[in-house]
Amino acid sequence: MRKKTRSTQASDGPSPQPSSKDDPSELESAATLPSAALRWILSGLILIQLLAVVAEPFRFFTRSPRGTSPISDPPRRALAPWIEFAYLNHGYFFFAPEPGPSHLIECGLTLEDGDRATLRFPDRQAQWPRLLYHRHFMMAENLHQLWAPPLDPQIAGDIDPGLLNDWQADRRRFEMVRDSMIDHVSHRYGATDVTVDRVEHRLPSDDEVLRQRMRLNDRRLYMLLPDAPLPETDPAAASAPLPLPPPREELP
Repeated sequence: MRKKTRSTQASDGPSPQPSSKDDPSELESAATLPSAALRWILSGLILIQLLAVVAEPFRFFTRSPRGTSPISDPPRRALAPWIEFAYLNHGYFFFAPEPGPSHLIECGLTLEDGDRATLRFPDRQAQWPRLLYHRHFMMAENLHQLWAPPLDPQIAGDIDPGLLNDWQADRRRFEMVRDSMIDHVSHRYGATDVTVDRVEHRLPSDDEVLRQRMRLNDRRLYMLLPDAPLPETDPAAASAPLPLPPPREELP
């Protein structure tokens, strides 16, 4: 009788729960998780990307007349291949607290009937949607950044050979991009002759805005940048802006 009573009491107790190791849902979730090694690799790549995004603006904002901060240089140099490949080093100079002037391209066209016309970009009225305007804006800024003055043959012999080779390579790169724009515009509008000029659009001063009520698109703010050799006596004279000539017939 005692054995039967003990067995009855044992059967009336709580039923044993299955082990978590045997739970099908937990086994399935554990199987879908990536391995520890893969998680470490992915975390490292994400960390590198975040450092690359921060390294360039951090280095930019530590600039001074004496150079950049020694704290910002090592991570920027280490991440330079990825920063330049992913194009993470653009735009900071333009959107700084004190941005400089912007640049446009003005094309002078001679059409097949002999008429002269002007095409300027970027143009918010002609390039729409906004992304198309932004693409033309970047093309104009890129051409300006590539500009290298033509070499004066009279001073070529007095220049260091290494500097001379770099100068000529920079000039060829600028001419290649400029000539590709000329070819495209000639084909697009059927022009027999096309000239490409760089135009600088400076920001008005406080006095011009507050007292003279000058608008941002005032014609006096646009200056033509000449493409001329650097004078031996005054290298800055070749890049000095000139007043913008009166516009000809504008193309759409």
